[in-house]
Amino acid sequence: MSYESDINKSEVEQITVTSRIAEFWEDQPRTWFIHAESVLFNQKLSDDAKYHLVIAKLGKNVVSQVTDILIKPPKEKKYDTLKARLLAIYEESESHQLQKLIGEMELGDQKPSQLLRRMKDLARDKISDETLLLLWQNHLPTSVRAVLVVTDSKDINTLASVADKVMETTRPISIGEVNTADTATLISQIARINIRLDEIQSQRNGQRRERYRYGFRGRYANRARSSSRGRRNTTPHRSAARDDWMCFYHYRFKEQAHKCVPPCAWEKKQNQSGN
Repeated sequence: MSYESDINKSEVEQITVTSRIAEFWEDQPRTWFIHAESVLFNQKLSDDAKYHLVIAKLGKNVVSQVTDILIKPPKEKKYDTLKARLLAIYEESESHQLQKLIGEMELGDQKPSQLLRRMKDLARDKISDETLLLLWQNHLPTSVRAVLVVTDSKDINTLASVADKVMETTRPISIGEVNTADTATLISQIARINIRLDEIQSQRNGQRRERYRYGFRGRYANRARSSSRGRRNTTPHRSAARDDWMCFYHYRFKEQAHKCVPPCAWEKKQNQSGN
């Protein structure tokens, strides 16, 4: 019973460990092998066991690329042979990796440090840190590069951390990050502003109407006063402050006048002359 229990326990552990290994990554084959070998490090599996474990993690398209090995596997180093074939097929050539470093990679939504890690994976110590730093900085926004230029440290990892902080502080807020409360507050503020603008416009319209009415009355009154003054001025020698004012008829025809318009001083003058 003890022997059978040990076998069952070993099988369960192996199944558990195997489930932690993802399906083969076609875009990052070397990284996948590093991960898989790390998971299996303490399992002490045989060459055949590791070989079949890798096969179990291959998709249909990948299997079609290694059919010859699967049909007729080598007698020794099956795992190493299969690994070498997969790396040769799916790992990018060195020239293409460098080409990708120079022109094809973009920052996008990544952090600068994440972009740097991807570039390091492609470079694989084939280029110096100084060259890698220049290539990496060329993919960063101008505002970030300006900060890195005046940064005292020239360590590439330190610069990556600085770049992350700069990007975080200068990153624009997207619509999706505005919460409901902020949106409601903003709408309320806009509504209050619109109401205030309407009030100001109404006040201005009222002031214009008042000025128009006042100006109309003023102009009308001025014209009336001017007309009245004109009529008074056309009457000969009429003045409220003088007692010798004579009407038009007596002023024009003297004693031959047949009409008189009071208050005419003609009769008063005649009486004074008679005395």
